[in-house]
Amino acid sequence: MKTAMEANKQVKEGNGYIFAYYFDEEFIEKDCFLSKEQKKNFKGGFGAVIFANYTNSSAGPYQELLFIPGKFAIDGDESYMVSKAYCSSATAMEQQVFGKKELADFKIEKVDDKTETIVVTRDGKPIFRIEVQSWGFNIPMTSDMVKFPLVSVEDGKVVKWDYNGSGTASFAKIEAIGVRPAKFPDVALFSPLVGIHFEKFNIDYSKK
Repeated sequence: MKTAMEANKQVKEGNGYIFAYYFDEEFIEKDCFLSKEQKKNFKGGFGAVIFANYTNSSAGPYQELLFIPGKFAIDGDESYMVSKAYCSSATAMEQQVFGKKELADFKIEKVDDKTETIVVTRDGKPIFRIEVQSWGFNIPMTSDMVKFPLVSVEDGKVVKWDYNGSGTASFAKIEAIGVRPAKFPDVALFSPLVGIHFEKFNIDYSKK
């Protein structure tokens, strides 16, 4: 018989990108889709844009785009939260990993061996478009190397998430980017501190 944690675990495989940023206070206040309570509890730190292309999961293949503004003071700890998220699968949205997501269409086009374009749209209108080029050698990486506390809020309750993963990664740089600010934080205004391309990863999530 599975334990409660094992039954709640979600295992996924795929590829994707993480871009780390440092956002200024004005941007956080006006453009990051935060509630008054979240703004009050915001503690700064590094933010991130994450694109994941899950090739295998309990919800089947799907893609998602996540925005993390930084750290928040929650239940006596400082943790990271997703403030805006899109997902290509209605089934995956029901799992609510890291919070609620909005349904959108994703298109991935290979430009060459190192470059691809990712376009996110909803109702036929663009939300986010990025052209990314990976570079450098692929090296092994594990979640222990970049792990940070993640929480979400479900039905008014704070949910803490644990995750473990591994894969191979190289660096990535943005060649071009376009954002619809009404639907996603306009990260085109900032240059990322670092970009990582996960050529292949496997990761599991579970509620603590």
